[in-house]
Order: sequence, then structure tokens, then C-alpha cells
Amino acid sequence: MKKSEDQLNKTLKSISDLAATQDLPRATVQDALSIVIDAINSTVGGLIITELNGIIRFANPSFHKMFGYSVDDIIGKNAAELFSTREVRKFSDVIALIDISKDETEEFIVESSDGRSLIVEVAASNVFSSSGVLVGRMASFVDISKRKEIEADREKLIKKLQDALDKIKVLRGIIPICASCKKIRDDKGYWNQIERYIKEHSDADFSHSICPDCAKKLYPDFYK
Repeated sequence: MKKSEDQLNKTLKSISDLAATQDLPRATVQDALSIVIDAINSTVGGLIITELNGIIRFANPSFHKMFGYSVDDIIGKNAAELFSTREVRKFSDVIALIDISKDETEEFIVESSDGRSLIVEVAASNVFSSSGVLVGRMASFVDISKRKEIEADREKLIKKLQDALDKIKVLRGIIPICASCKKIRDDKGYWNQIERYIKEHSDADFSHSICPDCAKKLYPDFYK
């Protein structure tokens, strides 16, 4: 990744110019730059730096790994062309859709070099020179495809459970029942056969038979 690091050194070179204006030892500034470079190159999130016109000047190793591009594939190329397809948004839309001043992020569907669709969470920021002039843009990418897949599976499971619950009717509370004929009084004050009441308030159904005690009482001759 030597070429990539050289590009990053050029992109961050303006930071070292602060040594002249703030009387900082150049070695101190170089140490700070080294820490910044190591941090950018070791982060698991992809990071890209472009000029204002969208020309890519740096991409960290995680970006290359995430999207499958080599250094030669993207350095010096226009980021909008890199991500532009008929189905997905252009990379240039990142700047248009993300409010940099509010540290907001946006979710995008982009394609890797081999045509795989990825869902990424993108945050963008401005890049200024040491004199305060806006010179470029920086965007960081986090691949959230797996998280989105898990969330989709969870939503499907929740829907299936909700559908199952909607189909289940459960009798709750105190049910007024006649101590003699066993009819049940409904909410409107009408007395209903217990079979009818349960059938209307649940998914249960009935098949009629006669228990041994009733058979003996009602049909003693038959029972014997």
C-alpha cells in the first residue's frame, strides 16, 4: 500500500505547514502525522479523500478491501463514476444528502468491483488546507449489509409472530355462567349456549358426545 500511503502523505502535507506558523518542532508535527496515518490505515471503516471535483486522492486499506478495488483502480478516478450505476446512487450524492455541519450519516446501496451490492453507512466531512481554504471532501464507509440482513430477518420473525397472535383468540377475565344450565352471558347481556360463546370468542370448535355419567343417567338401559 506504499502508493496509497504516499497519496495520504500528500493529502495531509498541509498539516505540517502549521509548524511554521505555530513554531512547533517539525519532528513533533511529523510524529503527529504518523499517528494520524496509522490510525486512518488501521481503522476497520473505509475512508476516501477526494478533491472538490470528486477526483480520488486517497483511500485507506479498509476501503480497498470493502469494495475490492486496487490503488490503481481508483486513485485519480472520479468517485461519481466509480459508484455510478443505474440502480444505485452516485458517490457525489453523499455530499448533497449529508448535512456535514450536523455530523449526520446516510445509508447507501453501492456496488463493489465484482458487482456485489453493499449497504453502507456513510459520513462525510470537509477537508481544509492549513490556510482554511476548502480543498476537498472526506467520506467514511461502514458496511452494514450483515446488520441489515439480521434486521430484515428479525422483522420477518416479528411479523410471523404477530400474524400468529392475531389468529389466536384467548378468553380472559371473569365469564358469567349460569350455575344451572351453564349458559354464558355475553357483553350485551344475552345468554348463550356455552358452545356458541366459546366458538365466537376463540378458534375452538366442538364435536358432541356423551360422558359416561350422563349416559348412565339418560340412557340407563342402553348403558347397562
